[in-house]
Amino acid sequence: MQSKSIEQLEKDVWKNPSEFPTDLIEKCYRYRKISLAELTNEQIRLLISQKVGIEYLIGIALEKLERNILTECDFYEGDLLVAVSNLSTEFWNENKTEFLTFKNIVERNSELIKNELGENKFELINEKIKASCQQRI
Repeated sequence: MQSKSIEQLEKDVWKNPSEFPTDLIEKCYRYRKISLAELTNEQIRLLISQKVGIEYLIGIALEKLERNILTECDFYEGDLLVAVSNLSTEFWNENKTEFLTFKNIVERNSELIKNELGENKFELINEKIKASCQQRI
């Protein structure tokens, strides 16, 4: 699966417009054509934050967070963590195994997150996890 691109996995080829309305849309268009194995941390972060191919990227993102909860992309230490934590409750409800994995990774690394990103950032992440837990009851 990692040798395929999101475009191949989704079997959905986006038409190439003559002009892209924004740089962000152009990046998403290009990144969908790259094999999963070749995507950079930043490309994964951007695609997840734009809700593009997340069902294929969540496992990769969780592996990266397992190795380093503070994985840094282009913006700041922990920006991949923040992107994953911003996924919707609906996504987590449909992907319960991945949700539990994410929740456990955050719990195991809570002190590191607090120390490096600050108590406020940790609380925001934790509140999103709690909200998703409550939705599941």
